[in-house]
Amino acid sequence: MKMLMTLTAVLLSSQVFASAPEEVVMKDFEYTNKYELALRQTKHSDKGKAFPVLLEYAKYGEKLAQYMVGTFYLSGIGTEANPTEGLIWIGTALEQRTAEWQRTYDNITAKLPDDQKAMLNDLVKKRIELYGVQAQKMSCRNEAAVMGSNKRYHVCTKIRDGAQRVTVVKYPNS
Repeated sequence: MKMLMTLTAVLLSSQVFASAPEEVVMKDFEYTNKYELALRQTKHSDKGKAFPVLLEYAKYGEKLAQYMVGTFYLSGIGTEANPTEGLIWIGTALEQRTAEWQRTYDNITAKLPDDQKAMLNDLVKKRIELYGVQAQKMSCRNEAAVMGSNKRYHVCTKIRDGAQRVTVVKYPNS
């Protein structure tokens, strides 16, 4: 695992700085429609087909997509199993502060040695620099679970402009 994490760190650092990012503006409908289609596809028997689109939206900063991509990497659903990538994506999704996701992450990482946890934390930090809330023009807030409920959930969503458009930051070669 240690060797795999070191390799991942080297690959990540070379990808990140290879090219400048590009900001792409798209209509909210165009952005949301494709994402919701992929989310619906995950409920079907061949949910692995949703992986490429979920990965795309994970890179756009969508926290649910990041969490799902992480679990798909851990399980090898729609992609080759890669525990390191899975943990990095789940760690990135934790910007949304979802208790269930945090428990999953903590349970998996609980037995990692301290040096591997430190390496993983560094990789998550680098991923957040690219695909986190600030980098991907998102906003997080507490929302009511149900109208009139006192129970709140921390939710991160894309910021829409006045013309109902969203901006995504794309990194070439990533």
